[in-house]
Parts: sequence; C-alpha cells; structure tokens
Amino acid sequence: MTAGPPPAEVELVSAWDRALGQPAPRRPLLLLGREDADRLPVGEVAALLLRTARSWTGDRVEATLDCPACPQRLEVGFAVADLLAAALDPTADSARGGARHVGTGAFTLDWRGHRLTLRLPTPADLAAAARAGDAAAAERWLLRACLLAADPPLDDPAPALPEVSAAMAERDPLGVVAVTLTCPGCGTATEALLDVPAWAWQAADARVRRLLGEVHRLARAYGWSEAQVLGLGPHRRAAYLELVP
Repeated sequence: MTAGPPPAEVELVSAWDRALGQPAPRRPLLLLGREDADRLPVGEVAALLLRTARSWTGDRVEATLDCPACPQRLEVGFAVADLLAAALDPTADSARGGARHVGTGAFTLDWRGHRLTLRLPTPADLAAAARAGDAAAAERWLLRACLLAADPPLDDPAPALPEVSAAMAERDPLGVVAVTLTCPGCGTATEALLDVPAWAWQAADARVRRLLGEVHRLARAYGWSEAQVLGLGPHRRAAYLELVP
C-alpha cells in the first residue's frame, strides 16, 4: 500500500497529539492550526471551531444538563449552521447569540460623557483574567485590558462594565453562546451556556480515538501502518473493518 493519508485526518491526529501536552484551555486553539488563534476575538475563535468541528460531527450540536429544580435531564440541540447564521443576523433570537458581527477591530462607546475606545477580548485575555482571582476580579481585569483609551480619561472604568459588556456582545455574538431551556418535568426555565472550545475539543478527541481504534484493528489484521490505514479514506476503511473478525 502506498496511498497517502487524507490531509484532514492526518492534520487532526497531529493537532490532537500536539494539543495533549498543552493546558486544557489551549488545546482547542491548536485544532485551528493558526499561530494567532489566542489573539483573535473569542467569538471569531468560536466560529472557526464550529466550522472546523462540523466536518467531524455533522451539523448538529447536542448536549444534556441537569434541571436545577428537579431530577429531569434536559437535552439541547441545534444546528451549527443556524448558530453561525445567528452571529450575522441582527434579527436573530438573542438566545442563539443574535446580533450583527460588525468586525474584530477597535470600536468606540460613548458612556457618561466619555468616549471609550475598546477592543474585543481574546482567549489569551481570558486565560490571564482567570488568574486574577474571583469572577468580579476577572471582569475588572478584562475591562482594563480591553479599554484602549478614554476621552476624557477615566480613573475607574468599572462602572461602565454593564454597557461595555453589552456592546461587546453585540459585536462578538459568539463570544458567549446561551440557550434558554424549559424543563418538561417542572417547567423551570434554565439558561445553558455552550462552551464552544470545550465542545470542539471533545468532538476532536472522540473522532481521533475512533480513528486510532480503526488503525489498531486494521494494523493487527493486515500489518499496515497508521499512515496506510488513514490513507484508505473513510469508505474503504469501513469496508475493510467489516471484514475483520
């Protein structure tokens, strides 16, 4: 056998292998194969990961969570295409992140007589903010990191946090993906947050482990290398797997 493996599968396995040696928050970023991934806006990274993971998972995102008020398990599912479209649609349901994506550069916000120049937070910012202490301290750290200028100057930008957060959500709607669910058992409404990077990593990890399982079976049966097994492509590989006892 001399066929070369499909680049997408080889790149996925290689990226997964490299990512395992990294801290958990960095692993999804390595799936993108971009050196600047941790410096992109959080929502832009989420969109890239959704598009990338769709090739392994299909267009559906499904998850379960516990109802906070009763023992019922809640199921949530939606199409990746709808989620990506909602990020560009100003009329979309806000529970799916609806707002127009107006760009990734600096933007201005008028707040109580001050003209604030801001940028969107990045994964690198979130990682640094996580070391700031509690959630309130992390929010304050992010605000100061993303505040590029204030005219006239602000001694304490913390009071502007609600308006700044709303402006950022409008410009980077996939920065936080929230879905409202109603429990069929007790009727309690629950807001579920989708951690897109964590979901993408879980999808990649599951896909690679399935691939390695297929490599293991065919290597034992035929003596082929990993590259040779992956080089078969998914359809021929599945046909061979059906022949293995």
